[in-house]
Amino acid sequence: MKRAYKFKNSENRKAACAEVQATRAKEVSFIMVAKGVIGFRESAHIIKVAEDTGCSISIASGKKYGTNKSILSLVNLSIANGKSLVLNIKGERNEEAFREISKIIGGETDGNG
Repeated sequence: MKRAYKFKNSENRKAACAEVQATRAKEVSFIMVAKGVIGFRESAHIIKVAEDTGCSISIASGKKYGTNKSILSLVNLSIANGKSLVLNIKGERNEEAFREISKIIGGETDGNG
């Protein structure tokens, strides 16, 4: 297999590898099962968590996809109890965002914070 990039010295290669690893560390994905219904209130809470943490949040359910950029995209996922989801969070504070989002998806909060 050929290398996609050629580096003239090892310092450039190390810097490129460190940059890729830092980028990967800022993005996490999880497979979850919803323990409740995600409606307007819960979707608004997801958007608030994204704003508070500075993260980009996306949720996929089947062939549908929603992001924190649009409340309707989250509501249109029609998430009900027992539905499996793929949660993707990008940002520096992704652990904090994950804890809050998992509470919403797990049905531990009513969306009011």
